[in-house]
Amino acid sequence: MKTPNSTPITATRLALRWTLAAVAVLVLAVAGIMIANRTLFSPAHEVKVLQRHLANGEGAQALGLLKAQVPKGDAVALDGEVLKRTQSGITDFSTDKPQPVQRDGELRTVTAHYKATGVDQQSTFTLRHTGKSWLFFDQWEFEPSTLPTVKIKANTVNEVSVNEQKIPLEAGVSTLPVFYPSVLDASFSTKNFAADTRGVVVTGPAADPVEIALKTEPTKAFISSINSKVKKYLDGCASQQVLMPSGCPFAYNTSARVDSSSIKWDITKYPKIDVSYYNGAWVLSPLTTSASLTLTEQDLRTGAKEKKTVKDTYSFTAQLTTSTSEVSVVPVAGGEQGAQ
Repeated sequence: MKTPNSTPITATRLALRWTLAAVAVLVLAVAGIMIANRTLFSPAHEVKVLQRHLANGEGAQALGLLKAQVPKGDAVALDGEVLKRTQSGITDFSTDKPQPVQRDGELRTVTAHYKATGVDQQSTFTLRHTGKSWLFFDQWEFEPSTLPTVKIKANTVNEVSVNEQKIPLEAGVSTLPVFYPSVLDASFSTKNFAADTRGVVVTGPAADPVEIALKTEPTKAFISSINSKVKKYLDGCASQQVLMPSGCPFAYNTSARVDSSSIKWDITKYPKIDVSYYNGAWVLSPLTTSASLTLTEQDLRTGAKEKKTVKDTYSFTAQLTTSTSEVSVVPVAGGEQGAQ
């Protein structure tokens, strides 16, 4: 049997349930909006998006997001495969909670932590609140800045390899604007000269460029070529059957008569080749060689003949003219140039 008040009570309960459900949905929606605003629409999220663009080699998108000015220089590291290579050493990327800036309530700083070739590093980004989208979600933009630069210096060569990409040098220098964070490695290798890889980690903008100064070293092929040319020169000197070979460091003085057919020079020790870079050019250290002279002398008074062997040490210098693939050696003995 129905009670008179059963229908109103049931309707009230149903309305209450719908009200509670609506409140729950509203609470969940507000919570979702708050979570999304803290994650997908936060300054830290913008920094992570920037890093994804860099890792993918998407330089145009990264530059548009960062709103940075690009300094003059070779832009090879700002896009594509080279940009990807500058990011290949960046791992374990994470961000701290955004921090307010006291002087401006609309600014936040985000510190990113990462490993650069295995070493802990960090970079700080500044973003500005620019309003809301869809009434609920915050909008953040990077504060305008200027990209950092890397200056690469090398002597002797007119191009180097930066993250596996050849780049030209002008007067031994090239400047590259780069994103941050970035890892740049530079080196070069030619027939005559080489420089071991040197790298830098760029963590943020700076007033002065980060420098990579490559130390040029002569290659074994370069030293071998000089050694061969010097040896050829000395062998040519030794082939002359005279007491003072022309254009050579050798000399023997005697008052006796000498049969030229008996003269024989032999190199007993060739010079050690030592090359260094000085005042913008490669120079060869003074050279020392040892030689023996065998000859027959005839005394002018008695006519007696004597076979002699004389050993001595001789010094001379040589001028170098070099390029990345060629070398010219011009010996200088006693102020007289020998053959190349």
